[in-house]
Amino acid sequence: MCYVVFVSTTSRKLNMEFFVMNGSAQHETMLRKPILMPPSMIEKVDKIAKNKNVSFAKVVREAVNAFDSETSADEAKLLDALADTMIQTTKEVVKKMEEVEKRLDATHSMLEVQ
Repeated sequence: MCYVVFVSTTSRKLNMEFFVMNGSAQHETMLRKPILMPPSMIEKVDKIAKNKNVSFAKVVREAVNAFDSETSADEAKLLDALADTMIQTTKEVVKKMEEVEKRLDATHSMLEVQ
């Protein structure tokens, strides 16, 4: 995904506007939050950031997003909608098969009479 970022600093906050290429915009306020990590984890995040050619902070944000409960809720809604669609489609297929079976039975009966 490609972003164009406009940054303005106010006190210790960064106001950032992300304009995604598809035209939708997100407004997000970035805050500084120091965190403690063991050196081995810092090395691991540094390595991931270098391999992906992104910042350390971006790797941490992506990791946090992986645990985002709203994303999980959205995924659950999507799965529910998919399940509902599959159930409805299956019901329609069963109904069509029953209609075909009735027609086959009627045709078979007609042929037996002849």
